[in-house]
Amino acid sequence: MKNQQRLLVGLILALVLIIFALLNGQAVTVNFFGATFHWPLIVVIVVSVLIGALIAILTTTANAAQQRKAMAALKKDHQALQQDVQAQIKAATKTLTAENEALKAQLKTKA
Repeated sequence: MKNQQRLLVGLILALVLIIFALLNGQAVTVNFFGATFHWPLIVVIVVSVLIGALIAILTTTANAAQQRKAMAALKKDHQALQQDVQAQIKAATKTLTAENEALKAQLKTKA
């Protein structure tokens, strides 16, 4: 449901952007690092949106990679802790079993 809402909002925003770009087709002057270009405003809008989308994708991808790395480290720590807990349980069980056997032996000698 959440993905459908995102898709719907994205489509509506894309439609608004397309209408806005089509209504603004006049030529504009673009200054870029000392160079001057005369482009239709629709091209400037589309290129700006594409650059913004690229920046958003790059930052999201970098963040996702960091999160995957952190998740892998946490899983490794979790497995190590689980193994430690299992070893402690095994040792405690062995100790308690030995104590139980000793108590049974004491009861047999007293009976």
